[in-house]
Amino acid sequence: MTHARHDMTRAAACGTAMPAPAHAPQGSAVPDGVGPDGAAPCATAGGAITGAHRAGGARRTRGVARLAAIMAGCALLSGCAGPPLRLYTLGMPADQQNQPPRLSSRATTIAISRVVIPDYLDSQDMLVRRGEEIIRSSRSRWATRLSLGITDLITNEISSSHPNQLITDQPLTDVATMRVQVNISRFDVDENGQATLDANWAVLPSDPDKPLIRDRVQLHESGSISTDADVAALMRRMVIKLADQVNASLPPAH
Repeated sequence: MTHARHDMTRAAACGTAMPAPAHAPQGSAVPDGVGPDGAAPCATAGGAITGAHRAGGARRTRGVARLAAIMAGCALLSGCAGPPLRLYTLGMPADQQNQPPRLSSRATTIAISRVVIPDYLDSQDMLVRRGEEIIRSSRSRWATRLSLGITDLITNEISSSHPNQLITDQPLTDVATMRVQVNISRFDVDENGQATLDANWAVLPSDPDKPLIRDRVQLHESGSISTDADVAALMRRMVIKLADQVNASLPPAH
């Protein structure tokens, strides 16, 4: 009797048709997990599952693997995110306490043309020279093209020395009394903190009877470049020195 009951259990487990319940109506739906003949899905002695169950398990495994890959990618991106980019200007904020005096209608006007610098410098990149190699900062940039920043600083420095004159790098509605053109042929800061600036300039009066003024200068300065802020400060000092030289060559106003 025991053997017979065991055989019936195995037959039910391995898909052998079992007698349908007497009360089951003809054509009724077959429950999940039961074959059309009333047999249950067969499991082998080793515990292997059916093909449908295997496919479902594989899909779940792939889903877990994709989720793990996405999470790993997010962690990698967050770990590689660098510090925010810093922007620097050559000029310093204007002192709001010092208001310039009103200009007379006959005030001298001096137009500062855009400074000309080497092409490789005329960008927003902050550069340091290492021999023949130019190293670009990955953390900082100039807020504007370097030629514009230099022009703006020179204009402000000369203007501060002539409060009763109009010194500008902006377009004028009339002809300026004189025009200043500055050309920088070299402006380098090396990895040892040595800065060199070579420049020449011309002061061109609108009056043809007045002489043309030309001059040039080579400037040197040293300082710390441990941070990009130090590089900006060193270059600012160099441009201020150049502005002082240009200012000294301007003829006196009449």
